[in-house]
Amino acid sequence: MEALLGVNRGSAVPVSQDVRRRKVFYVSGFDPLGPRRYRELYRREGPEQARICGYDVFVKGMKSAECGNYRWSVTHEFEGVATESEFEFLGWDDIVRHSIHPSLLYVYSLMFKTLWIYLSSGAIRAMWRLRSGPLVAGLVPAFLMIFYLVFASMVGLSAGLLLTGALGVPWLLSAVVGLGATGLAMASTRLFEEQMMIYFMVNDLGYSAQLGGAYPRPLCARLNEFADRIRAEVASGSYDEVLVVGHSSGAQLAVSAVSRALDKGRLDGATPLSVLTLGQSIAMTSFLPQADALRADLARLADEPTVFWLDVTAPGDGACFALTDPVANCRQNGRHPGAMNPVVVSAAFKHTMAEGELRRYRWRLLRMHFQYLCAFARPRDFDYFLITGGPLALATRFAGRECSPSMHAEPVSPVLHPA
Repeated sequence: MEALLGVNRGSAVPVSQDVRRRKVFYVSGFDPLGPRRYRELYRREGPEQARICGYDVFVKGMKSAECGNYRWSVTHEFEGVATESEFEFLGWDDIVRHSIHPSLLYVYSLMFKTLWIYLSSGAIRAMWRLRSGPLVAGLVPAFLMIFYLVFASMVGLSAGLLLTGALGVPWLLSAVVGLGATGLAMASTRLFEEQMMIYFMVNDLGYSAQLGGAYPRPLCARLNEFADRIRAEVASGSYDEVLVVGHSSGAQLAVSAVSRALDKGRLDGATPLSVLTLGQSIAMTSFLPQADALRADLARLADEPTVFWLDVTAPGDGACFALTDPVANCRQNGRHPGAMNPVVVSAAFKHTMAEGELRRYRWRLLRMHFQYLCAFARPRDFDYFLITGGPLALATRFAGRECSPSMHAEPVSPVLHPA
Protein backbone atom coordinates (compact mmCIF):
# COMPACT_ATOMS: atom_id res chain seq x y z
CA MET A 1 0.00 0.00 0.00
CA GLU A 2 1.42 3.39 -0.96
CA ALA A 3 0.82 6.83 0.45
CA LEU A 4 2.14 10.35 -0.01
CA LEU A 5 3.50 11.51 3.32
CA GLY A 6 4.47 15.07 4.16
CA VAL A 7 3.06 18.57 4.28
CA ASN A 8 3.74 19.34 0.65
CA ARG A 9 2.17 16.26 -0.86
CA GLY A 10 3.06 17.30 -4.38
CA SER A 11 6.75 16.90 -3.54
CA ALA A 12 6.46 13.99 -1.15
CA VAL A 13 7.84 10.59 -2.12
CA PRO A 14 5.42 7.64 -2.61
CA VAL A 15 6.37 5.01 -0.05
CA SER A 16 5.25 1.51 0.85
CA GLN A 17 4.15 0.78 4.38
CA ASP A 18 6.76 -1.33 6.13
CA VAL A 19 5.48 -0.86 9.70
CA ARG A 20 2.04 -1.93 10.83
CA ARG A 21 2.95 -2.50 14.47
CA ARG A 22 5.72 -0.64 16.25
CA LYS A 23 7.14 -0.73 19.75
CA VAL A 24 8.49 2.59 21.04
CA PHE A 25 10.60 2.71 24.18
CA TYR A 26 10.83 6.25 25.51
CA VAL A 27 13.59 7.43 27.88
CA SER A 28 13.14 10.90 29.35
CA GLY A 29 15.79 13.28 30.57
CA PHE A 30 16.42 14.23 34.20
CA ASP A 31 12.75 14.69 35.07
CA PRO A 32 11.00 13.78 38.33
CA LEU A 33 7.46 14.13 36.94
CA GLY A 34 7.15 10.70 35.35
CA PRO A 35 5.42 9.18 32.31
CA ARG A 36 1.98 10.83 32.35
CA ARG A 37 3.59 14.15 31.45
CA TYR A 38 4.90 12.63 28.21
CA ARG A 39 1.70 10.83 27.33
CA GLU A 40 -0.29 14.03 27.79
CA LEU A 41 2.27 15.98 25.75
CA TYR A 42 1.86 13.45 22.93
CA ARG A 43 -1.93 13.56 23.30
CA ARG A 44 -1.93 17.36 22.99
CA GLU A 45 0.72 17.91 20.34
CA GLY A 46 0.12 14.85 18.15
CA PRO A 47 -3.36 15.82 16.90
CA GLU A 48 -2.11 19.39 16.30
CA GLN A 49 0.72 18.10 14.11
CA ALA A 50 -1.77 15.80 12.38
CA ARG A 51 -4.03 18.77 11.62
CA ILE A 52 -1.13 20.68 10.08
CA CYS A 53 0.10 17.73 8.01
CA GLY A 54 -3.18 16.12 6.99
CA TYR A 55 -3.01 12.76 8.77
CA ASP A 56 -4.81 11.45 11.88
CA VAL A 57 -3.37 10.56 15.28
CA PHE A 58 -5.32 8.88 18.09
CA VAL A 59 -3.81 8.39 21.55
CA LYS A 60 -5.26 6.17 24.26
CA GLY A 61 -4.07 4.67 27.52
CA MET A 62 -3.08 1.06 28.11
CA LYS A 63 -2.57 -1.19 31.10
CA SER A 64 0.93 -1.19 32.48
CA ALA A 65 3.31 -3.82 31.16
CA GLU A 66 3.88 -6.93 33.26
CA CYS A 67 7.13 -5.40 34.49
CA GLY A 68 5.17 -2.35 35.70
CA ASN A 69 6.27 0.11 33.01
CA TYR A 70 3.70 2.73 31.98
CA ARG A 71 2.30 2.33 28.43
CA TRP A 72 0.03 4.07 25.93
CA SER A 73 -0.93 3.37 22.33
CA VAL A 74 -1.01 5.54 19.21
CA THR A 75 -2.96 4.92 16.01
CA HIS A 76 -1.72 6.77 12.93
CA GLU A 77 -3.93 6.91 9.81
CA PHE A 78 -3.33 8.50 6.42
CA GLU A 79 -5.29 7.77 3.24
CA GLY A 80 -6.21 4.24 4.30
CA VAL A 81 -2.78 3.42 5.76
CA ALA A 82 -3.07 2.53 9.47
CA THR A 83 -0.21 1.97 11.89
CA GLU A 84 -0.39 0.93 15.54
CA SER A 85 2.41 1.99 17.90
CA GLU A 86 2.77 0.92 21.51
CA PHE A 87 4.75 3.30 23.72
CA GLU A 88 6.47 2.05 26.84
CA PHE A 89 8.08 4.49 29.25
CA LEU A 90 11.47 3.32 30.49
CA GLY A 91 11.33 5.25 33.71
CA TRP A 92 14.04 6.46 36.01
CA ASP A 93 12.00 9.34 37.45
CA ASP A 94 12.02 7.65 40.87
CA ILE A 95 15.83 7.76 40.84
CA VAL A 96 15.68 11.43 39.88
CA ARG A 97 13.29 12.22 42.73
CA HIS A 98 15.49 10.46 45.27
CA SER A 99 18.58 12.32 44.02
CA ILE A 100 17.07 15.79 44.53
CA HIS A 101 17.58 17.15 48.04
CA PRO A 102 15.85 20.32 49.31
CA SER A 103 18.77 21.40 51.49
CA LEU A 104 20.53 24.55 50.24
CA LEU A 105 23.72 23.31 51.89
CA TYR A 106 23.54 20.12 49.80
CA VAL A 107 22.83 22.02 46.56
CA TYR A 108 25.75 24.41 47.12
CA SER A 109 28.17 21.62 47.99
CA LEU A 110 27.04 19.75 44.87
CA MET A 111 27.47 22.88 42.74
CA PHE A 112 31.04 23.52 43.89
CA LYS A 113 31.95 19.83 43.54
CA THR A 114 30.49 19.70 40.01
CA LEU A 115 32.24 22.92 38.99
CA TRP A 116 35.56 21.57 40.25
CA ILE A 117 35.14 18.28 38.37
CA TYR A 118 34.48 20.07 35.08
CA LEU A 119 37.34 22.55 35.59
CA SER A 120 39.98 20.09 36.81
CA SER A 121 39.21 17.49 34.13
CA GLY A 122 39.53 19.92 31.22
CA ALA A 123 35.93 19.18 30.17
CA ILE A 124 34.94 22.86 30.17
CA ARG A 125 37.75 23.81 27.81
CA ALA A 126 36.91 20.91 25.49
CA MET A 127 33.18 21.68 25.45
CA TRP A 128 33.92 25.32 24.67
CA ARG A 129 35.75 24.15 21.54
CA LEU A 130 32.75 22.04 20.61
CA ARG A 131 29.73 24.31 21.25
CA SER A 132 29.62 27.19 23.71
CA GLY A 133 25.80 27.36 24.04
CA PRO A 134 25.12 24.38 26.32
CA LEU A 135 28.27 25.12 28.31
CA VAL A 136 27.02 28.63 29.02
CA ALA A 137 23.59 27.21 29.91
CA GLY A 138 25.30 24.83 32.33
CA LEU A 139 27.51 27.50 33.95
CA VAL A 140 24.80 30.12 34.40
CA PRO A 141 23.23 28.28 37.40
CA ALA A 142 26.63 28.17 39.12
CA PHE A 143 27.25 31.87 38.56
CA LEU A 144 23.75 32.76 39.76
CA MET A 145 24.15 30.64 42.87
CA ILE A 146 27.44 32.39 43.64
CA PHE A 147 25.65 35.70 43.11
CA TYR A 148 22.89 34.59 45.51
CA LEU A 149 25.53 33.76 48.10
CA VAL A 150 27.34 37.10 47.73
CA PHE A 151 24.05 39.02 47.78
CA ALA A 152 22.80 37.25 50.91
CA SER A 153 26.16 37.80 52.63
CA MET A 154 26.02 41.51 51.83
CA VAL A 155 22.48 41.70 53.24
CA GLY A 156 23.61 40.03 56.47
CA LEU A 157 26.75 42.16 56.75
CA SER A 158 24.79 45.36 56.16
CA ALA A 159 22.21 44.39 58.79
CA GLY A 160 24.94 43.63 61.34
CA LEU A 161 26.89 46.84 60.68
CA LEU A 162 23.71 48.91 60.84
CA LEU A 163 22.81 47.49 64.25
CA THR A 164 26.33 47.93 65.62
CA GLY A 165 27.22 51.30 64.13
CA ALA A 166 23.92 53.16 64.07
CA LEU A 167 22.07 51.65 67.02
CA GLY A 168 24.94 50.61 69.28
CA VAL A 169 23.77 47.02 69.60
CA PRO A 170 26.45 44.66 71.00
CA TRP A 171 28.47 43.02 68.23
CA LEU A 172 27.54 39.46 69.27
CA LEU A 173 23.82 40.19 68.95
CA SER A 174 24.46 42.05 65.69
CA ALA A 175 26.33 39.02 64.34
CA VAL A 176 23.39 36.74 65.20
CA VAL A 177 20.95 39.11 63.50
CA GLY A 178 23.27 39.39 60.49
CA LEU A 179 23.43 35.61 60.14
CA GLY A 180 19.66 35.46 60.40
CA ALA A 181 19.30 38.09 57.67
CA THR A 182 21.71 36.11 55.49
CA GLY A 183 19.64 32.97 56.00
CA LEU A 184 16.40 34.77 55.15
CA ALA A 185 17.95 36.24 52.00
CA MET A 186 19.13 32.78 50.93
CA ALA A 187 15.72 31.25 51.65
CA SER A 188 14.08 33.97 49.54
CA THR A 189 16.01 32.78 46.46
CA ARG A 190 13.66 29.80 46.35
CA LEU A 191 10.93 32.20 45.23
CA PHE A 192 12.67 32.37 41.84
CA GLU A 193 13.13 28.62 41.49
CA GLU A 194 9.85 27.90 39.71
CA GLN A 195 10.73 30.36 36.94
CA MET A 196 14.51 29.89 36.74
CA MET A 197 15.00 26.28 37.98
CA ILE A 198 18.55 27.08 39.06
CA TYR A 199 18.76 24.51 41.86
CA PHE A 200 17.09 21.87 39.69
CA MET A 201 19.66 22.38 36.91
CA VAL A 202 22.49 22.01 39.42
CA ASN A 203 20.98 18.72 40.60
CA ASP A 204 20.76 17.62 36.95
CA LEU A 205 24.40 18.39 36.15
CA GLY A 206 25.62 17.16 39.49
CA TYR A 207 23.95 13.77 39.21
CA SER A 208 25.94 12.92 36.08
CA ALA A 209 29.17 14.56 37.21
CA GLN A 210 29.46 13.57 40.86
CA LEU A 211 31.16 10.25 39.98
CA GLY A 212 33.24 11.79 37.23
CA GLY A 213 30.86 10.59 34.53
CA ALA A 214 30.41 7.02 35.76
CA TYR A 215 26.84 5.81 36.08
CA PRO A 216 25.64 5.67 39.72
CA ARG A 217 24.81 2.15 40.87
CA PRO A 218 20.99 2.56 40.89
CA LEU A 219 21.02 3.95 37.35
CA CYS A 220 23.40 1.23 36.17
CA ALA A 221 20.98 -1.43 37.46
CA ARG A 222 18.06 0.34 35.78
CA LEU A 223 19.92 0.42 32.44
CA ASN A 224 20.31 -3.35 32.63
CA GLU A 225 16.54 -3.62 33.11
CA PHE A 226 16.00 -1.37 30.10
CA ALA A 227 18.31 -3.61 28.06
CA ASP A 228 16.34 -6.71 29.04
CA ARG A 229 13.06 -5.08 27.98
CA ILE A 230 14.51 -4.07 24.60
CA ARG A 231 15.88 -7.55 23.98
CA ALA A 232 12.59 -9.18 24.93
CA GLU A 233 10.52 -7.10 22.49
CA VAL A 234 12.99 -7.46 19.63
CA ALA A 235 12.98 -11.23 20.15
CA SER A 236 9.19 -11.43 20.48
CA GLY A 237 8.60 -10.96 16.75
CA SER A 238 5.41 -9.04 17.54
CA TYR A 239 6.50 -5.79 15.90
CA ASP A 240 7.78 -4.55 12.57
CA GLU A 241 10.08 -2.06 14.29
CA VAL A 242 11.43 -1.49 17.79
CA LEU A 243 12.34 2.18 18.24
CA VAL A 244 14.22 3.49 21.29
CA VAL A 245 13.79 7.25 21.80
CA GLY A 246 15.93 9.26 24.21
CA HIS A 247 15.44 12.97 24.87
CA SER A 248 17.92 15.32 26.57
CA SER A 249 20.05 13.37 29.09
CA GLY A 250 17.83 10.40 28.27
CA ALA A 251 19.68 10.26 24.94
CA GLN A 252 22.81 8.82 26.52
CA LEU A 253 20.70 6.39 28.57
CA ALA A 254 18.99 5.18 25.38
CA VAL A 255 22.40 4.60 23.79
CA SER A 256 23.72 2.74 26.84
CA ALA A 257 20.56 0.61 27.15
CA VAL A 258 20.76 -0.49 23.50
CA SER A 259 24.50 -1.11 23.79
CA ARG A 260 23.92 -3.32 26.82
CA ALA A 261 21.15 -5.15 25.00
CA LEU A 262 23.63 -5.90 22.21
CA ASP A 263 26.34 -6.92 24.69
CA LYS A 264 24.04 -9.53 26.24
CA GLY A 265 24.23 -11.55 23.03
CA ARG A 266 23.00 -11.62 19.46
CA LEU A 267 19.52 -10.14 19.05
CA ASP A 268 17.49 -12.94 17.52
CA GLY A 269 14.66 -12.23 15.14
CA ALA A 270 14.29 -10.02 12.12
CA THR A 271 12.70 -7.06 13.93
CA PRO A 272 14.61 -3.87 12.98
CA LEU A 273 15.99 -1.97 15.97
CA SER A 274 16.42 1.81 15.69
CA VAL A 275 17.53 4.59 18.02
CA LEU A 276 16.35 8.21 17.93
CA THR A 277 18.16 10.72 20.14
CA LEU A 278 16.70 14.22 20.53
CA GLY A 279 18.36 17.34 21.94
CA GLN A 280 21.34 15.37 23.24
CA SER A 281 23.94 16.89 25.57
CA ILE A 282 26.02 13.71 25.77
CA ALA A 283 29.35 15.58 25.90
CA MET A 284 28.42 16.93 29.36
CA THR A 285 29.02 13.38 30.62
CA SER A 286 31.17 11.66 27.99
CA PHE A 287 33.94 14.27 28.35
CA LEU A 288 34.40 13.46 32.04
CA PRO A 289 37.32 11.23 33.14
CA GLN A 290 35.33 8.29 34.56
CA ALA A 291 32.80 8.04 31.70
CA ASP A 292 34.58 5.04 30.13
CA ALA A 293 31.39 2.95 30.06
CA LEU A 294 29.46 5.67 28.22
CA ARG A 295 32.26 6.21 25.69
CA ALA A 296 32.38 2.47 25.05
CA ASP A 297 28.59 2.36 24.61
CA LEU A 298 28.74 5.18 22.08
CA ALA A 299 31.44 3.42 20.07
CA ARG A 300 29.56 0.10 20.30
CA LEU A 301 26.40 1.58 18.84
CA ALA A 302 28.25 3.57 16.17
CA ASP A 303 29.87 0.38 14.88
CA GLU A 304 26.73 -1.79 14.99
CA PRO A 305 25.48 -2.41 11.42
CA THR A 306 22.14 -3.89 12.54
CA VAL A 307 21.00 -0.74 14.36
CA PHE A 308 20.05 2.57 12.72
CA TRP A 309 20.74 5.64 14.86
CA LEU A 310 19.36 9.10 14.05
CA ASP A 311 20.49 12.07 16.15
CA VAL A 312 18.32 15.21 15.91
CA THR A 313 19.34 18.55 17.43
CA ALA A 314 18.82 22.21 16.58
CA PRO A 315 21.02 25.31 16.92
CA GLY A 316 17.99 27.09 18.40
CA ASP A 317 18.08 24.72 21.38
CA GLY A 318 20.58 26.23 23.80
CA ALA A 319 20.57 23.16 26.06
CA CYS A 320 21.97 20.69 23.51
CA PHE A 321 25.21 20.18 21.61
CA ALA A 322 23.64 20.95 18.26
CA LEU A 323 24.92 19.19 15.14
CA THR A 324 27.73 17.35 16.88
CA ASP A 325 28.65 13.69 16.51
CA PRO A 326 28.62 12.47 20.14
CA VAL A 327 30.71 9.43 19.20
CA ALA A 328 33.41 11.15 17.16
CA ASN A 329 33.82 13.94 19.71
CA CYS A 330 35.14 11.48 22.30
CA ARG A 331 36.78 8.88 20.03
CA GLN A 332 40.49 8.80 19.26
CA ASN A 333 40.16 8.74 15.49
CA GLY A 334 37.03 10.88 15.27
CA ARG A 335 34.30 9.74 12.90
CA HIS A 336 35.35 6.62 11.04
CA PRO A 337 35.27 6.81 7.21
CA GLY A 338 31.97 5.44 5.96
CA ALA A 339 30.47 5.43 9.45
CA MET A 340 26.73 4.72 9.44
CA ASN A 341 25.89 5.86 12.96
CA PRO A 342 24.78 8.30 14.04
CA VAL A 343 23.12 10.18 11.20
CA VAL A 344 23.20 13.74 12.55
CA VAL A 345 20.48 16.09 11.26
CA SER A 346 18.95 19.39 12.31
CA ALA A 347 15.38 20.08 13.39
CA ALA A 348 16.00 23.62 12.05
CA PHE A 349 13.76 25.51 14.47
CA LYS A 350 14.33 28.73 12.52
CA HIS A 351 12.62 27.23 9.48
CA THR A 352 10.15 24.80 11.05
CA MET A 353 8.65 26.85 13.87
CA ALA A 354 6.24 29.73 13.34
CA GLU A 355 7.87 33.16 13.69
CA GLY A 356 5.56 34.04 16.57
CA GLU A 357 6.59 30.90 18.45
CA LEU A 358 10.27 31.63 17.93
CA ARG A 359 9.89 35.10 19.42
CA ARG A 360 7.70 33.84 22.27
CA TYR A 361 9.96 30.96 23.30
CA ARG A 362 13.41 32.34 22.40
CA TRP A 363 14.45 32.90 26.02
CA ARG A 364 12.49 30.00 27.49
CA LEU A 365 15.30 27.46 27.48
CA LEU A 366 13.30 24.50 28.73
CA ARG A 367 10.42 25.07 26.29
CA MET A 368 12.78 25.20 23.32
CA HIS A 369 14.49 22.07 24.60
CA PHE A 370 11.12 20.24 24.48
CA GLN A 371 10.23 21.48 21.00
CA TYR A 372 11.34 18.17 19.45
CA LEU A 373 8.35 16.54 21.14
CA CYS A 374 5.91 19.23 20.00
CA ALA A 375 4.11 20.16 16.79
CA PHE A 376 5.95 22.19 14.14
CA ALA A 377 4.11 24.80 12.09
CA ARG A 378 6.25 24.01 9.01
CA PRO A 379 7.72 20.52 9.50
CA ARG A 380 10.32 19.22 7.11
CA ASP A 381 11.73 15.70 7.27
CA PHE A 382 11.70 15.67 11.08
CA ASP A 383 8.19 15.03 12.36
CA TYR A 384 8.27 13.32 15.74
CA PHE A 385 4.72 12.01 15.44
CA LEU A 386 5.23 10.66 11.93
CA ILE A 387 8.49 8.99 12.97
CA THR A 388 7.06 7.36 16.11
CA GLY A 389 3.59 6.65 14.78
CA GLY A 390 3.71 6.53 10.97
CA PRO A 391 4.02 3.65 8.49
CA LEU A 392 7.76 3.85 7.83
CA ALA A 393 10.61 2.50 9.91
CA LEU A 394 13.21 5.08 10.93
CA ALA A 395 15.86 3.46 8.71
CA THR A 396 13.51 3.51 5.73
CA ARG A 397 12.44 7.12 6.25
CA PHE A 398 16.04 8.38 6.44
CA ALA A 399 17.65 5.88 4.07
CA GLY A 400 20.53 7.49 2.24
CA ARG A 401 20.32 10.67 4.30
CA GLU A 402 23.65 12.44 4.74
CA CYS A 403 24.71 14.09 7.96
CA SER A 404 24.35 17.84 8.24
CA PRO A 405 27.29 19.61 6.54
CA SER A 406 27.61 21.74 9.71
CA MET A 407 28.27 18.68 11.88
CA HIS A 408 31.21 18.81 14.30
CA ALA A 409 32.97 15.45 14.26
CA GLU A 410 36.38 16.35 15.66
CA PRO A 411 37.80 14.39 18.64
CA VAL A 412 37.97 17.14 21.28
CA SER A 413 37.23 15.32 24.54
CA PRO A 414 40.05 15.43 27.13
CA VAL A 415 39.65 11.64 27.43
CA LEU A 416 39.24 9.71 24.17
CA HIS A 417 37.93 6.21 23.57
CA PRO A 418 40.81 4.23 22.02
CA ALA A 419 38.88 2.32 19.34
